[in-house]
Amino acid sequence: MLPLAEMAASPLVASDGALRIFGGVGAGLVAALVMLSTFGALNGTTMTGPRVFYAMALDDLFFRRIAAVHPRYGTPHSAIVLAAGLGIAYVSVRTFEQLAEAFILGVWPFYALAVGAVFLLRRQRPDLPRAYRTVGYPIVPLVFLLASLAMLGDALVRRPGSTLLGFGIILSGIPVYYLWQRWKGRGGGEAVGQ
Repeated sequence: MLPLAEMAASPLVASDGALRIFGGVGAGLVAALVMLSTFGALNGTTMTGPRVFYAMALDDLFFRRIAAVHPRYGTPHSAIVLAAGLGIAYVSVRTFEQLAEAFILGVWPFYALAVGAVFLLRRQRPDLPRAYRTVGYPIVPLVFLLASLAMLGDALVRRPGSTLLGFGIILSGIPVYYLWQRWKGRGGGEAVGQ
């Protein structure tokens, strides 16, 4: 639908393609579908994100106060407030493109690690019962792993500064984890609800 040069210059490839085929109605339909998809993803993130903070707090990997549960609604209200506050802070200081890039660079290394773990587990623990069989093993996970690494490598080549910063932030979790464990070992914990 669009020549490669036009695709490279377009910030909204799907919308531009629909505009070319269906006119203004097509572009509006694509925009509506993108909004619907975005709200669906946001709903999932809103439901699961705070529960990660909550689970971390229960496992003594985060401040115990974040594991507090609302007495009436049974929700992890402290974790929800924290996630909402972080979200508001992020959208206040960064553009949509910067947030999307940071999210992609923040989550894809872990997708690649999870798929790489399939190979390791099959080699190191062949006796382990498999609740789920990987379709097309080993080709499908290998293609996914290679594509993920290529995407991350492309980001590193095209935007080395922001990519290295993102990877640095992710890797900073390792010393933070050990510092947290040391602090917790010295009695730095607190009871839930305090």
